[in-house]
Amino acid sequence: MAYEIEDDIMPLFLINGFLEAGKTQFLDFTMQQDYFKTEGKTLLIVCEEGDTEYDEKQLKKNKTAVGFVDDMEKLTPQYLNELEVIYQPERVLMEWNGMWNQDELKLPDDWTIYQQITIIDGSTFELSVQNMKPLLGAMLRGSAPDIVNRCHGIADAKRTAYRSTIRAMSRESEIVPAAKVGQLKHLA
Repeated sequence: MAYEIEDDIMPLFLINGFLEAGKTQFLDFTMQQDYFKTEGKTLLIVCEEGDTEYDEKQLKKNKTAVGFVDDMEKLTPQYLNELEVIYQPERVLMEWNGMWNQDELKLPDDWTIYQQITIIDGSTFELSVQNMKPLLGAMLRGSAPDIVNRCHGIADAKRTAYRSTIRAMSRESEIVPAAKVGQLKHLA
C-alpha cells in the first residue's frame, strides 16, 4: 500500500512499543524489503536503544541516516526541524521509547504522522497492561496495525483475551500476528 504524500509535508512513520518488544527487528526487516526502497533519503530517529543494533551496511544501502535521542525533552519541533535541515530526508521513521508518554510528542507544523505501528511483546503483554496501561493506551491510539510477536506457547484463549484488550484500547486496531509481518507493505 503506497501513500500519497504531499510535497510540503514531512511524513513520519512512528514505530512504538516497550523496550525489547521487537521494534528494531521490525524496522530492520522492513528496510530490507523492496517496498521500502525510495529515491530519496530516510531519517531514522531512535529514541531507545535495546539489545539489537541496526546494520550499518543496510542503512547506507537504503540511504538511511540515524539520529539518536535519549531524552524526551530534547525531542522538540525545533530539534526535529534541525534534523530535517541536516539530513534532507523524504520521510522519517521514529523508533519510539515506550516509557515516554506519546501524547507529549510535539512535531513541527509541516510534519504529520502518516502511519503509527505498535509492536507488542506477547510474552510480557499482561505485565504491560497491568503496570503501564496509560502508556500502552497512548501508543495504541491511532495505531494500525498492531503487531503482536512472541506468542508461541501462549494458549489461544489468552491470545483472544489479548486481542480483546487491545481492541478495547483502540477500536481501529488492525492486529497482525508477527508471522505475517512480511506481508505488510505500509511503509512504501
